[in-house]
Amino acid sequence: MPTPRNVIQAAAMAVALVGLSGATTAVAAPLRPLVAARAAAVVASLQAPPLPAYEARVCGVPAPRTAACHAVQLLDPSRTWHPGPAGHGPGHGGGGGGTPTLPTSGYYPGDLESAYGLASAAANMSPGPSAPTIAIVDAYDDPHAASDLAAYRSSLSAETDPTTGLSDPPIPPVCSTAGQTGCVTFTKVNQSGGTSYPRGNTGWAEEISLDLDMVSAICPGCNIVLVEASSSSFSDLAQAETEAKSFHPAAVTNSYGGNEFSSESSDNSVYQSSAGTAITVASGDGGYGVEYPAAAPGVTAVGGTSLRYSGGSLGWAPQTVWSGAGSGCSAYEAMPSWQADSGVYSEPGVCAGRQVADVAAVADPQTGVATYDTYNESGWLVFGGTSVSTQIIGGVYGLAAAAGSLHASPAALYIDAGSTSTGSTPGLVPVSSGSNASCGDYLCDAAASLSSGYNGPTGLGTPDGTGAFEGSSTTAGSLSFSPSGLAVTAGTASNPVTVQLSASAPTPGLAVTLTASTGGVFTTGTVSRSTTVTVGSGATASQPFFFEDATPGSATVTASASGWTSATL
Repeated sequence: MPTPRNVIQAAAMAVALVGLSGATTAVAAPLRPLVAARAAAVVASLQAPPLPAYEARVCGVPAPRTAACHAVQLLDPSRTWHPGPAGHGPGHGGGGGGTPTLPTSGYYPGDLESAYGLASAAANMSPGPSAPTIAIVDAYDDPHAASDLAAYRSSLSAETDPTTGLSDPPIPPVCSTAGQTGCVTFTKVNQSGGTSYPRGNTGWAEEISLDLDMVSAICPGCNIVLVEASSSSFSDLAQAETEAKSFHPAAVTNSYGGNEFSSESSDNSVYQSSAGTAITVASGDGGYGVEYPAAAPGVTAVGGTSLRYSGGSLGWAPQTVWSGAGSGCSAYEAMPSWQADSGVYSEPGVCAGRQVADVAAVADPQTGVATYDTYNESGWLVFGGTSVSTQIIGGVYGLAAAAGSLHASPAALYIDAGSTSTGSTPGLVPVSSGSNASCGDYLCDAAASLSSGYNGPTGLGTPDGTGAFEGSSTTAGSLSFSPSGLAVTAGTASNPVTVQLSASAPTPGLAVTLTASTGGVFTTGTVSRSTTVTVGSGATASQPFFFEDATPGSATVTASASGWTSATL
C-alpha cells in the first residue's frame, strides 16, 4: 500500500527545515511525533540512485536556498549514447566560433523537431525583430556564449544526422547588428539588465550552451535573451527572472532547481506566467522528489523521457520515463484547481499539494542531444537532464507564439479541469511506461497513470506539434474583482472581496485560483499566498475572500481560471 502523501509531505517539510536549521525544533509541534516516526523511512525512499559511471552532473548538489543546474553530461558518448539501431563515435571540435566539424554523437535539431512534430511550425515562422523572444535564466557567466551559439547554428543548419538520416531545418544566423531581418537577435545581460557580467563558471557555462542550443534547435527563428544571475542563490535567480520577464518574451526558461523550503511561496509571483509569457522550469535530475521553482503553481514544470529512434518507417519508438526525472507532491504549495479532478489529474489520499511535472520531453543522457561548448571544453558534447526538456518546451511555446495563439498558463494544459471528461490533452502524447522510483502510485510510475494519461515524471505527456500550447481565439469570458481595488492597513484583513464573471459559470462550477504578490496573504480558511474560490454553476460571482497585506506598500492579487481572461486587483 503506498505511503500516504501527507506523511511524505510532513517528512519532506521536516527534512527541508533540518537542512536549513540543523534541528527539528522548527517543525510544528503536532507534526513532530509523525516526523520522528516516518522521516528516516521516507527520506530513504526518496533518495535517487547514483548516476552511472558514464554520466556526470554539470552542477553539484545545491546548498540551502540555492539552485543547481539540471544538465547531465554523457561521458564517452561513442560507447554510451544509444539513439537507436545505430550509434555514433565521439564528437570533436573547438576553438570557439567558426563552423566546426559536425558532431558524431547526440541528436540534431531535425531529430528533435521530427520527434515532437514541430518541423512545420519551425519552418513557417520568419526570423526578425518581430519574431518571438525566448529568455533564458542561468547563473554565472559563459564568456563564449555568443560565439558558441553562432557555431552551433552555422554548423547544423540544413545538415543531416547520419544516424537517423533526418535533415535539420535551415537555422538563421545570429544578427550582426540590431534591426536586421532574416536573422535572430542574441542579447546577453546581467540580472540588472547591464553588461557587467558575473564571473565565469565552467559547469554553468555548459548549462548555458545547452540552453541556447536547444532553443535554437526547436525554435530556430526565435530571438534569444540570456540573463545571467550573479550567483545560483534563489534571490539572485529571482532578480534575473524579473529582468528576463521585462523583455516580454514568449517564454522564460529555467533549467535549475533546489530543495523546497518553507518560505518558497514568497517567490511565486516571480515565477508566474502571464497572458503572453510562459515560465518553464526543470523538474530535477534526482528522480522522485519535488524541487523549487518547479513546484510554483504558475510555471510549466517539465519532466523527462528517454527518446529512441526506431529507424525506417517506424520512426520514433514510444517514449518512456527517464529514471532521473523529478516528480512528486509539493510539501508547501497547495494543489492548483486544475490538478484537483479526482481520477483525472489526481487521486484522493495521494497528494494534497502541487503535483510535478506538467509535461515532458527527452532528458535521458543516453539518448541525449549534441551541444557545442568551448569555455574550458573541447567543443561538441552530449547532454541530458531536464535542462534539455525544459528548453525544448520553452521553444515550443515560442513556436506557438509565432502562430499568434500562445496560451502560457500551465492550467491550459489540463483541459478536463472542472469537467467529467477523462481524455488526454490534444497535442500531447501520454507516456505509459517507466518509473523514477517505487512509490506505489502515479506520482512516480507511468504504468499507474490516471485516466488523462497524467503521471508525475512526464506529466500529461510529450508534445506532438504546438496545439497543446496554443490558446483559443475565444474565451469563456473574463474575470474581474468587486471592488476593483482596496485600501488596507498592513497586518489587517480587508473587507470582503468577490471575483466576478462576465458570463455564467459552467456546470459543475468554476474554480478560480487567487495568487498574491510578495507580502500579501489570504485569510480565508488557512493563511496562504494562494487560494481557490468557487463560482457555483450558473452564478456570476464567487464566494467572498479576505486579503491581508503583511507589509506596507502596493500589493497585487491575480485571479485566473482555465479558459477565462485573468484579472488583477
